[in-house]
Amino acid sequence: MNSRWNRRIGAALAAATVLLGVTACGSDSGTTDADKPTSASADAGQYPVTVSGKFGEATIESAPTRAMPLSPQDADILLSLGVTPIAIPVDAQNRAATGGSGVWPWQVEAFGGKTPETLDMETGAGSITEQLAVLEPDIIVSTGFWGLDQAAYGQLSKQFPVVHFDTKANGEPWQDSTRKVAAALGIPAKAEEVIAAAEADLAKARADNPTIAGKTYNAIIGDTGGQLSVLASDERGIGQFLTSLGLVLSPYATTLPVDADGRGILSYENVGDMNADVLFVVSPTGDLGYLTKFEGWNALPAVQDGAVVSLARNTGLPNAVGFPSALSLGWATDQVMPLISDAVAKGAAG
Repeated sequence: MNSRWNRRIGAALAAATVLLGVTACGSDSGTTDADKPTSASADAGQYPVTVSGKFGEATIESAPTRAMPLSPQDADILLSLGVTPIAIPVDAQNRAATGGSGVWPWQVEAFGGKTPETLDMETGAGSITEQLAVLEPDIIVSTGFWGLDQAAYGQLSKQFPVVHFDTKANGEPWQDSTRKVAAALGIPAKAEEVIAAAEADLAKARADNPTIAGKTYNAIIGDTGGQLSVLASDERGIGQFLTSLGLVLSPYATTLPVDADGRGILSYENVGDMNADVLFVVSPTGDLGYLTKFEGWNALPAVQDGAVVSLARNTGLPNAVGFPSALSLGWATDQVMPLISDAVAKGAAG
């Protein structure tokens, strides 16, 4: 999900939750298949559990069975822990990139081929209210949802424990978010198992591709209306992923001014300063025309050598690495590593 969409629906969510208590009281409480536990076996001795959060602590009194994620990344975390969310949040962007289903490729297998319930986050406050009331979650997971602010948290937390970020959405390493969610679900050991397996897979990919180690990179995330957004840190998201594979963010990128979300700001006339061994470009469909019209871009040695990796949003790759989880990273590594190896080889040949 992009941050503008999250902020926009955050306001709707805050308004929706004001009415949630009244609506939920009138819902059908009969037992259905949806009432069955959706998580791996929790240790009753773990409860009550209290986890930290930017807007307040969440205390979970007993093992949750109906977990509702507020972002696809949160759905990934649940799935990686062996927990089936009662629904997944969808918007126009991920529907367009997934043939209308709203389910990312790395989630399909985890759902066992079944079509999950969806929470349509673009239908307005009233509809979100009704959907949440019908779904009746007993825990909300929101470590990667940019739309969660103090107002929305205040309303949601009156109804459910809200497990969320300590600093900002997608602001902590995916390992920390996985541990926090697992603690709330009463399965902390499962988090360590999942993290170790994912990190082992990344380490193997790095070991299997030694030519990548130490190569510098820059990543252009997109256009913000007259300026470029570029990666300025390797501490999270795509930077954390690429660094885990052995690449090194260029020193130049870390000198750029950043916006409120920590993205570097670069004018188009300075795009010629973005040289590195490998360049990554995020675009809606893989079309790099918004860059190739600038001579500074075309003159970059990496561009001339063909050492450019395109990450098209309609493939899901930017979401998989920009909003990472143990689940998405395994899929992304299989998809991206051949592209990186090819780009490094072209750069060396050039």
